[in-house]
Amino acid sequence: MVFKLLAALMFSTAGAIIGISGSERLKQNRDICRAIGEMLRVSAIMIRYRRMNVYDLVGELKSSESLSQLAFLKNLPERYVQGENFHDLWQYHLQKQDDLQNEEKKLLSEFGRIIGASDSKGQLTSIEALEAELQQLEKKRSECYLQKGRMYRSVGMLFGVMVGILVI
Repeated sequence: MVFKLLAALMFSTAGAIIGISGSERLKQNRDICRAIGEMLRVSAIMIRYRRMNVYDLVGELKSSESLSQLAFLKNLPERYVQGENFHDLWQYHLQKQDDLQNEEKKLLSEFGRIIGASDSKGQLTSIEALEAELQQLEKKRSECYLQKGRMYRSVGMLFGVMVGILVI
C-alpha cells in the first residue's frame, strides 16, 4: 500500500512538473519578446546618438546582460573581415537559435537586414516600424502566457493526480 501511495505521489508530482514546464516555455517566449524590444530600443539610441556602425553596435549588444536570451548575438563578428557579409552571418546565426518562434525570427531577420543598409534616418524609421510590430507580438505572447500558462499548470497537476488515483 505504501508503494502505491508513493507511486501516486510521484505521478502527481510528474504531472505538476510537466504543466509547469509548459507554462515556463510560454513565459520564455514572452521574455524573448521583451529582450528583442530592449535590443531595438538600445540599437535605436546607439544609431541616433552615437552613429554606430553594425560592428560597433554588435559589440554593445553582446555586452548587454539583458539580451542574454538572444544567444545568436554572441556569434556575430565585432570587426569587418574581408569577404564576409554581415547580413548573411546575421541570418545564419539567427536561424541556428532554436528557441525562437517563427514570428520572432522573422522580426529579427528584418532587423538584421535593416541595420547598416541605409542612412541613420532610414534605419531609425525602420526600427520604429519593427517596434510597433513587436508590441503587438509581445501583447499576444503575454496574453497567451496569462491564459494558457495557468491552464498548463492546472491540467498538468490534475492529470498527475488522476493517474495517481488510478494507481491506488
